[in-house]
This record gives sequence, structure tokens and C-alpha cells, in this order.
Amino acid sequence: MEEVNGEGFLSTGDLGRLEEGHLVLAGRKKELVVTSYGKNVSPERVEGVLREVPGVSQAMLVGDGRSHCAALLWVRGEWSSLRALEVDRGIAAVSEHLSHPERPKRWAVLPDDLSIETGDLTANLKLRRAEVLRRRAGVVSALYGEGDAPAEVLHLGQAKEEA
Repeated sequence: MEEVNGEGFLSTGDLGRLEEGHLVLAGRKKELVVTSYGKNVSPERVEGVLREVPGVSQAMLVGDGRSHCAALLWVRGEWSSLRALEVDRGIAAVSEHLSHPERPKRWAVLPDDLSIETGDLTANLKLRRAEVLRRRAGVVSALYGEGDAPAEVLHLGQAKEEA
């Protein structure tokens, strides 16, 4: 049962904002990514934008306690250098709609091997963030220059330097 705080609101852990008199839900507080610069990023919004990139079936933003955000991207089908270029261009295009802290500076493309059985997905097919981070720790380390990319990584991409 949820407790009512002193102001008469339920503490649900949801993040939201009022727009033209309507409540717009923006994610869950416990999933908030806080960079080392103290920037709060709601991963659900960014991940939704990244899934708009052609060929990307799933996306997960990482960067908690790091200087910038990065992304894990899962793709279906055959992989080629042409698809890598398309994904990189797609991320550059969708990043224009994100604020500076929200933009992934690096990304790793992985084959779409997420499943309920491996613990990566819930029964509702949502990412289990903690489990994905645990299983893909080497990939995340590689995104931040802390080692080589594991063999499962199809492609490592990087945003162009901003002027």
C-alpha cells in the first residue's frame, strides 16, 4: 500500500510534469541516470528515441556516475559495415532531439539475444536493467575506454565532437 505524504500525494516513484493541465509521466525515479556532473537523465525517453533508429530493436542508456551517457543497442538480422554506418547516422539524427546530457556519446551494437529465460527481460518484455548491466559489464567498460570490447559486440560507435 502506498503512503500519502504530508501534501496529500501518493509516493509512487513515478516522475512527471504538468503540461497544459495534463500530467505527463516521464519515467521512474529509481531508473534515473545521474551523471558524475549531477545531470539527471530519464532513460525511458532517450531509449524510446534510440529505438526509432532503423534496425534497432531495443536500447538501454547507461551512465550512472559517469561523465556522459552511452547506450547499448540491440539489432536483428544480418550485420554489415553498411548497417553500422546507417545506425551511426540514425543516432546522430535522433540525438538532435535530445538535450546535451541525454545524448549518448558512445554506443555498442549487440545482436538481439535478449530473452526472459536469460533474465534480461521481464514477462512484459521490459529490460531488467540491473541484470543487463551485470551480464554486459564488459561492454559498458569498453564504452568508457576501460578495456577491449567483448566478442559479442558487433560495432562500437561514437558521436562526432561538437563544435
